[in-house]
Parts: sequence; structure tokens; C-alpha cells
Amino acid sequence: MVRRLEPADVPLLYPLIRISFPHITLQEWVRIGRRLARSGPRAREGMLVARYGPARPPCGMATFRRGFDLCSGDTLTSDYIIALSYTHEQQIMNALLPAMETLARELGCDAIRTFSYNKPTINRDSAVRKLCSSGHITERTVHLDHNKEIDRGL
Repeated sequence: MVRRLEPADVPLLYPLIRISFPHITLQEWVRIGRRLARSGPRAREGMLVARYGPARPPCGMATFRRGFDLCSGDTLTSDYIIALSYTHEQQIMNALLPAMETLARELGCDAIRTFSYNKPTINRDSAVRKLCSSGHITERTVHLDHNKEIDRGL
């Protein structure tokens, strides 16, 4: 189950944020989380949260921002995609990526851009895998065909 970050989700997501970004304090996260939880027609950034079910804690997240690219036009970019579980990493990604496509279409984007590792890093204090970070970054942009599903040929 994937949905946009809501204000009630902000404190529930902090354990995942803390494991992935140890430099972010709870107070900082609450400030950031509130900003990312804003919705409405002018919201250009936010976060998608993945859960195994409605009463379950978050198991993954993806940040997003809407911007413009000279080559791709209006683009939904996800800088950070984080999965809590190694064993269910692909299942979490399989839920987040279609939700990103739906969101991109709702926001009128022409493409989705994600960043990922060639060699994922692991926080030494945790088993959480960061799928995006500063090392070994690979950027992938997928153009949307507004009449069909994602055009996977690009």
C-alpha cells in the first residue's frame, strides 16, 4: 500500500528517517515532514510512503519533487528511495514505482527521474539499504506516454 505522506505519518516515519539519515534530529524531521506532507494543487514536493497494510508501520519511502528539465519537460524527480527490508526490497519498489507514475500523471509531468546506486551502501548501524546516495549514482529518466503505460523503451 502506497500513499502520499500525511501529517499523522510524520512521527511514524521518523525511525526509518533516523536509520537512513542519522544526522536528522526528531525536531528537524518534524519540520521537514510537515513541509513534505503539504498537499493541494500547488504542492510541488513531497513523499510517498509504503506500508504492508493500513495498520502497519512504514516499510519504505520515496521523496519527490516536480520540476522542469530542458530535455524532458515537466519531470517528477525522486532523489531518495529507501526500503526498510532486504528481503522485500523488490516488493516495496514494485509498489512505489507505479505510485510515482500515477503521481507524475496527476501532476502533468512528461517524465519520471530516479537516482539509484550502482553499488548500494548500507548504514553500518542498520540493515536499511539506501537506494540513492552520493556514491555511484545512476540517473534514469523514463518518458511517459500520456495515452499508455510508461514507455519502457527509453
